[in-house]
Amino acid sequence: MPAGNGVNCKYCPELEKGICRGDDTGCLCYRCPRHLGQCRCVKYCRETESIITFDYEWEDNN
Repeated sequence: MPAGNGVNCKYCPELEKGICRGDDTGCLCYRCPRHLGQCRCVKYCRETESIITFDYEWEDNN
């Protein structure tokens, strides 16, 4: 069953950081049919078949 339409927002790092309120319909997280929590854990996007890095990870390490 696809996630899409706001289901992933609770897993979005931008929501956790307070950058987003979870209602941005243009956000990739909002529309993605995959489970973002799982993608964040393995740092791999099954939808685009690519490695995922989040900006906040780079900021914390620099």
